[in-house]
Amino acid sequence: MKKFMLLVVAVGALTFTSCSKDDDGDSSSDCLICSMSEQGNDVDTKYCDNGDGTITVTVSAQGQEVSQDQDLPEGTTFDEYVDSIEESGENCHR
Repeated sequence: MKKFMLLVVAVGALTFTSCSKDDDGDSSSDCLICSMSEQGNDVDTKYCDNGDGTITVTVSAQGQEVSQDQDLPEGTTFDEYVDSIEESGENCHR
């Protein structure tokens, strides 16, 4: 199970975010939430724009939550980043 959680965190760290550093309070429009089911376990990943060229990715699974800040790829806006995730076929919503 630890290997599964490590895999989920690693995948999330590369592709997902959270809203823990939003300066304007609860601005859910600056976040993208993606859900998937892996081996019967629901995994939610939340990507949130921090407004400073970084995003926070939060992966939630089995009652545990892990967050990590990441830099957006150089020259990429949050909306472009979100578009690439949505185009990958993930089950996502804002």
